[in-house]
Amino acid sequence: EAGHHLFVLGETREELSGSTWADVVHEHLGGLPPQVDLDAEMALAKLMVEAIGGGVITSAHDLSDGGLAMALVEAALRNNVGAHVELDDPFIELFSESSARALVAIAADQHEAFISLAERHGVEVSSIGMTGGDVIEVAERFSLPISEVREAWAATLPAVLEG
Repeated sequence: EAGHHLFVLGETREELSGSTWADVVHEHLGGLPPQVDLDAEMALAKLMVEAIGGGVITSAHDLSDGGLAMALVEAALRNNVGAHVELDDPFIELFSESSARALVAIAADQHEAFISLAERHGVEVSSIGMTGGDVIEVAERFSLPISEVREAWAATLPAVLEG
């Protein structure tokens, strides 16, 4: 829904080797994969179970394959609701595939409850923006209308099958 707070849970590191970005832009899947931190994975899982069970989270998406960029696109296409985000390091934050991370949407009235839960579980929380509108916007970088993103997404399979 529009008007929900967007948060990235977990630590985003400069882990781009073997990522979707590296494959698409450089046709390279080598290098070191994202570091796995089982304690962080467990803390995130426990937070998600409690927050979802308590109705604190309205939407969630993993940040593995394609990172935050793909999660924002998939969420916008699924719900036909855009997002406005502000990122300190857009390149790393959009394309990193660090593990033990998720994108969540939280209704305004659940904001404090969610932050409290995350702190209790020891999960890093970064506020990145809000849901709403008909575009996916990264402040000071780009704005993509959902309709254009949907058109490109829908054209992919037919283009591959024709080629």
